Amino acid sequence: MRFSPTVLLFVLAILVATLSPGCSDKLGSTSGEKLFSLHCASCHPGGSNTITPSKTLKTADLQAGMITTPEDIIQKIRNPGPGMPRYTEAMIPEKEALQIARYILRTFR
Repeated sequence: MRFSPTVLLFVLAILVATLSPGCSDKLGSTSGEKLFSLHCASCHPGGSNTITPSKTLKTADLQAGMITTPEDIIQKIRNPGPGMPRYTEAMIPEKEALQIARYILRTFR
């Protein structure tokens, strides 16, 4: 089977992007930012909320909802309110959920 140079360059670009240091944190896994982009950003672009606009990921809104720690965010990921899909540990492993939660608390002030 022969592949065109374009296909080979595309595959090489994917491999380089996947293995580059910018795609990993110190633990060698996907960063919280990338995980957030993958799982959360479609409904929470820039920390907003497209379903329930009053419930953003900004610190003041999270605190108003008694969400102040990474564990609180993980609890919300696992048992969300109306309008948000439930993400089981099989869908987002605990380590990745923690990375997402830390990213949210660090980013959306």
